[in-house]
Amino acid sequence: MQQAAVHIDEYIITERLIAGDPVAQELVYDYYGPALYSIILQVVGDTATAEDVLARTFIHVFKNVVVFRDTGSATLFGWLMRMAREQAVKEAAIMEESESNGDDIMKHDSNLLQRFANKLPEESRTIFHLCYYKGLPKEAVARMLGAQPDEVMAKLKDIMVAFRKFLGE
Repeated sequence: MQQAAVHIDEYIITERLIAGDPVAQELVYDYYGPALYSIILQVVGDTATAEDVLARTFIHVFKNVVVFRDTGSATLFGWLMRMAREQAVKEAAIMEESESNGDDIMKHDSNLLQRFANKLPEESRTIFHLCYYKGLPKEAVARMLGAQPDEVMAKLKDIMVAFRKFLGE
């Protein structure tokens, strides 16, 4: 038997999440969890760590969902992706730090990200800064740069590939 597709009304689900509705939390986790897990896994590269980061991401999201509503972010999924990406990047930086031999331990996660950003071409660095540091959706970045959202998304994918390679160095 095939399961029917579920449509989530973002306004209603957001209000239910703000109210602390556990059914809404479960629905959001079940609906968006697999996609967020994939994003996190690409960054951290370890399934157990990715599961932990996913759990921390949802805890953060459920505690701070009012921020999504108040900032007027484009979509719930876009905001969730941004939160998952931020948590994954933080975890990747921590993993990088813990793997070091202790001589050159980084003082802040931002040092790793800044070193990575400095290696990017100027256009990619601008997109990286606007999306990851400023938290702007790709549509807004595309408008700012006079580009199509698909072009920005393609650049972001290239940036993520470069980031994974950078972490492997």
